[in-house]
This record gives sequence, C-alpha cells and structure tokens, in this order.
Amino acid sequence: MKIFKSIFICLIFAPIIILSGCFALPVEEDILLPAFFAMPEPPPWRTALVSRGDVVLFSTVSASHQPAREEVLRFPVSGALVTGIYVHVGDAVAEGDIVASLDRSGVADDLERITREVSRLQLRITQLNERHTHTLWMAELTDIPVDDSFYINQRADLLVDLQMLQMELDYLQRQYESRLIRATMDGVVSRVITFAERMTSSFGHHVATISDQTLSVFVVATREAQIMYVGERFEMDIAGTDVWVEVVDPEEWGIERPETPWIEAVLVADDTGAIFAPNAIGRIHAVFGTAYDVMHIPRTAVYYVNGQHFVYVLENGLRRVRTVVIGLEGTVYTEVISGLTLGEEVVI
Repeated sequence: MKIFKSIFICLIFAPIIILSGCFALPVEEDILLPAFFAMPEPPPWRTALVSRGDVVLFSTVSASHQPAREEVLRFPVSGALVTGIYVHVGDAVAEGDIVASLDRSGVADDLERITREVSRLQLRITQLNERHTHTLWMAELTDIPVDDSFYINQRADLLVDLQMLQMELDYLQRQYESRLIRATMDGVVSRVITFAERMTSSFGHHVATISDQTLSVFVVATREAQIMYVGERFEMDIAGTDVWVEVVDPEEWGIERPETPWIEAVLVADDTGAIFAPNAIGRIHAVFGTAYDVMHIPRTAVYYVNGQHFVYVLENGLRRVRTVVIGLEGTVYTEVISGLTLGEEVVI
C-alpha cells in the first residue's frame, strides 16, 4: 500500500518539476525583420525660362525734408531764471528777433549802478579840467608861474578809474544783452524747448533751432542715393502735394550737410511757395534705368561670388552651374548678355 501511495505522489509532482525546469532553459529572442526606409522625393525646383522682354530698375525712395542751413541757439549762462520762450515750432523769425529771455533784474541793478558811477566820474573829470583851465588862465593873466602837476596827476588817476568802470560797464551790457536770446538769421523755428514756471538755464543747453527755409532741401540716405546723379529730376509726393525735385551738388548751392559714412543725395524742390514741415517725408517713384526687348531672367536666379555672376541651369533634372554676363539689374528681372539661350530653364 505504501508503494502505491509513493508512486501516486511521484506521478503528481513529476510534471510540476519538469515544467518548472523548462523556465530555466535559455529563451531564443524573436528576430525582428529589417526596417524598410522610404527615401523622400526631392522637392521640385522652382524654375523660370530664359525669355525676352523689358528690364526696368525702379524704386520708391524716401526723402526727408532738411534745412539748407541751421543755427542752434543755446543758453549763455547757468542758473538764471527763464522768463519766457516766445516762439513755437513752425514760426517764421527774422534775424534779431527775441526767441527767449532770462531774468535780468540782478544785472540791470548792477548796470544802473555802474552807469551812475561812470556819469559821476565823467563829471568829476570835467570839473577838474575846468579848474585846471581856470588856474592856467589866471597864471597867464598874473604872469605868475603855477604848478599844475596836481591837476595832471589827479586827472590821470580819474581816467584810470573811468577806464576800469567802462570795462565793467561793457561787460554788464554784454551780460544784459546775452539774457535776450535772439535769432541769428532769418528762418523758421524747427525745434524749441517748452517753457515751464521756475525753469532755470543751463550753460550750452539747447533753446531753439532756426532753419533756413529759403530752399526746400530733401535728402535721400538710402542705397538708391548711389544711382541718383546731379542734374536728374524726379517727381515727389509729399503730404499729398506733387513737387519736382532736382539732384544738386550741396557745395555749389551753399547747402550745409554733416559728414556721414554713407552716400547721400541732396535734392532741391522747385519753388512753388509751399512750406514743408521740418523732417517731412516725401516719396519719389523713380525709374533709374530701362533696357528694352532684351534677354532676361528673374533677378533671384542670379548669384554673385568672387567677382563673377552665375546661375543654376536645370538639365535633365539636375542643377548645373553656368557663368553668365549680365547687363541691367532691374527690380524684378536681370538682363542677360551672354551665357544663356532663350528657352533654357534656370533655378530661382
């Protein structure tokens, strides 16, 4: 009986032992299939055909209104009370007109005092000269010699004092006048400070700028200035008004321009009586060159490297570099003189 029981137990546990041993065996990993990569199609080239037509170089150019000459008025002293600013931007002024003023009460008091001292001293010198003349006349009548060194020495001392007072008077008069800031030329006020109560001056600080408006001067400071030549005329729109302007030599016209690292074109508007605001902007729709009925390609198709122009020509679906000789570079198209033939396809 014990034997059968042992056999039965073995039969029960044998499969469990066998199965558990299977888990200890090495397991072969699944073999992954190789990945398949799809090469993307290259994007189609944007191309254009070599054709014939007109090549035009045009542009809309901005020109700023600038004065032919400017004078900047500044405060002559520091710490003085500003008593008034009498002009506004756009006001026309004449040379000598008062633009601003500083407090002159202290200077006026000193000026009045020195003026009285000068008058008093001049009176003393006049009286001394009269006494001296009378003494000499009496000596001549009585034939008695007289020592007039007293009069001579006193007159010399008084003249020295008068000279010192006169110098001080001149200085005070200049100070008194300097507190009136006057326009230094005829023109238009293009910039001016704003007046405020209890404002004080600062030496050299800007008060106002007077601009010479006898000429309507416009300045082009963009790259188009390089192809604007003296004598050329353009039609310009400024604030809805059409005016004609001409490129001029600023030195010949007496137009003062600061030195700049870039090229400027200076234009003068025809005299129409119009007055333009300072720094007003005009628009010039200019055509700088035209080539008629020439072989051309889009401007974006042309490249420039190491002094040579080249394009990419599409041949059998491949780009090939081709050196070309170009003519007028227009705003949209570029003239081709040689290197391409009509109908060829270039990459843009």
